[in-house]
Amino acid sequence: MTKAITSRYLPFVDGLRGIAILLVVLSHIGLEQIIPGKLGVTLFFFISGYLITSLLLDEKERTGNIQLVHFYLRRFFRLYPALLCMILLGIGATQWFHCSLTIHDVAGAMFYYSNYYIGWFRSPVADCSRMLDILWSLSVEEHFYLLYPFLFTAFLKKYTRKQLGYFIGLVLALCIAAILFRWQIYLTIEQPEDIAGRIYFSSHTRMDSILWGCLCALIGKYSPQFFQWLQQKTIWFIGCGLVLASLVIPFFWYKQLFQFTTQGLGLFLLLPYLHTNNQLFITRILIHPWLIFIGKISYSLYLFHWIAVKVSSQWFTDYGLSWQLCFWAMVIVLTLSSYYLVELPFVALRKKFGSHMK
Repeated sequence: MTKAITSRYLPFVDGLRGIAILLVVLSHIGLEQIIPGKLGVTLFFFISGYLITSLLLDEKERTGNIQLVHFYLRRFFRLYPALLCMILLGIGATQWFHCSLTIHDVAGAMFYYSNYYIGWFRSPVADCSRMLDILWSLSVEEHFYLLYPFLFTAFLKKYTRKQLGYFIGLVLALCIAAILFRWQIYLTIEQPEDIAGRIYFSSHTRMDSILWGCLCALIGKYSPQFFQWLQQKTIWFIGCGLVLASLVIPFFWYKQLFQFTTQGLGLFLLLPYLHTNNQLFITRILIHPWLIFIGKISYSLYLFHWIAVKVSSQWFTDYGLSWQLCFWAMVIVLTLSSYYLVELPFVALRKKFGSHMK
């Protein structure tokens, strides 16, 4: 099977991670009216789908098999050390401010069901009791990682072009299913805030954000010619237009039913052009060393910036100068400590089980 994309290190992907986490962080420091933080989340999901599918395809092509045990051990060593530190810090901060976390807040964070707990079951709580809420998106990703490799190995036992085509059909069907799940919630729930919360947080309604990234990697293997066709400048502009349209269309029904689909399709059309056009102005930005570095520390930044948001809000007026100074000081110290003292020491263990982390 002709190669169109590989799992080799792509610096611009770390740059995209950097863009995604900056969108999220900046939207949380009082700039949510001008910074699309939710697009940053969708971009994170898309990148996850693209990367994990590329790695699985590469492993299948090289070895003829997927070592699922090794896959899940890599995920454990990638996520859990820093996650446990963040959870312990969040519990400690909540106790310091005399707030409370329920058993489901903590268990949901540790066992990846906080998205459903927050979106479907939890009653409104004080702001300092939301110290672990950022982990809802990690829950969505982990539900994907729990199921997707099994589907991949089941449909690609022999890794033929025909089986790859069937699997692409399944992924497309799941993208459509996500729209139908959103539609069902939209029609059956009365309160708009409940509709928005359940659709935004739930794995079954957000899975297409990840699956569009999967499709991008799969298409590159199934049809290199089609992937090359997608690398046209016209397709790039169409992708940009779809992403921009998703941000400006104001209708509530659109935001609940089709915004994530529009963003996923837009990113699907954007990535192939970035893949081979290294001289683009945007690509040169994405491979800037500082943006790549932000992408590499994005997981720790994702975890600990939220702690910094909640702690700063307990001490100072939201988003004022004192708040900003406290926030950024905490972010820098906590993120770099997590990355260098917690994440990097586990790289060797991950490589033992097949990780290609740079």
